[in-house]
Amino acid sequence: MTATSEQGRGKRGSISACLVVRNEEAMIERCLASLAGVVEEIILVHDGECEDRTLEIAASHGCRIYTRPLVGHAEASTVFAYEQARCEWILTLDADEFLGEPLRAGLKELVADESVNGYELLWRMWDGRRYFTENGPYKLGLFRRASVHMLGMIHGAEDVDPPIVKVQLQLEHRPQYNNLAFGTVVTKWRRWARINAKEFLAPFAELPKYNWHGESDWPARRRLLNRLAPLLFLPYVPVVFAVNLARERDVYSWRENLRMSAGQAIYAGMVQFYVAKYMYLGVEDSAAAESPRPGAISSRPPR
Repeated sequence: MTATSEQGRGKRGSISACLVVRNEEAMIERCLASLAGVVEEIILVHDGECEDRTLEIAASHGCRIYTRPLVGHAEASTVFAYEQARCEWILTLDADEFLGEPLRAGLKELVADESVNGYELLWRMWDGRRYFTENGPYKLGLFRRASVHMLGMIHGAEDVDPPIVKVQLQLEHRPQYNNLAFGTVVTKWRRWARINAKEFLAPFAELPKYNWHGESDWPARRRLLNRLAPLLFLPYVPVVFAVNLARERDVYSWRENLRMSAGQAIYAGMVQFYVAKYMYLGVEDSAAAESPRPGAISSRPPR
């Protein structure tokens, strides 16, 4: 069965794989090849005009291809991708992720369980050469289409109606670089932080939403954080570090926890800095478009 076959769509246990990418010819072949024979369709959305062979490779794998206006991150177009899905289940993944044989073999058994709405898959962190975490984190990567809700802002995590089950099957995640390296922090993380800050200051109604069942406006806490951002962006760093350190103590070794918590804290402080800058100085600076999905920061951002 090809990825675009009509057979199986909408039927019990059918799976739509959804990807949002930007100029990923170096990684996309491995990802798409791993989906062959285990999903009914592949929906691939390109963020902005394609400048390499990504869409050519996607077409060779039978993907349903869409090109959207450039946003600079994946979540806005992820909402669009979910709207195009036709199957009972959605498997969401990025170009630098792929299904290993254990997950390929176990996928159909997972979606056959009628008592579950979503699965958290093991999603270990990769430094460009090896996995440096063992027991986490986990990514909510497989869920029923009717049970997922999403706010399409950067780092916007899917919200799935329970029950959700955590499984040891691993979604392989192997980017070509180290997401926690200093160079990545001062380039990609800085760009993501600027986008994140601008979205926190945007009207809530303008953010794309899928099957949304949450707030109709920014919560009071987020509005207060915006107003107090000049006072908070430095204190925010140790607070977020301590909160993450406590929350993830059973997930990582102490070294891993220090490293991951430090990354979360630095990013949170950067976001608050740019919120203060944009809110009170009105300074606009552009963010060059790179790979759209910020895989380095896997947790839901502070709001």
